[in-house]
Amino acid sequence: MTAALAVGEILLPRTDAGAFVQVLVVIALTAVAAVAVRRERSLVTLVIGVGMVVLGLIGMRALH
Repeated sequence: MTAALAVGEILLPRTDAGAFVQVLVVIALTAVAAVAVRRERSLVTLVIGVGMVVLGLIGMRALH
């Protein structure tokens, strides 16, 4: 039960600080993934696009 609560808090944080950390983690992971595939321009575009979609979903959830 505790593990399920921890995963729920990571995916859907209840506080503004948790949401801010979630955004920072998404930005950091996007940057790391973009650097990892930097030799292939199309993969960099894909990684950045997926990162932007995830950030957009976080923003839409914040507005709703």
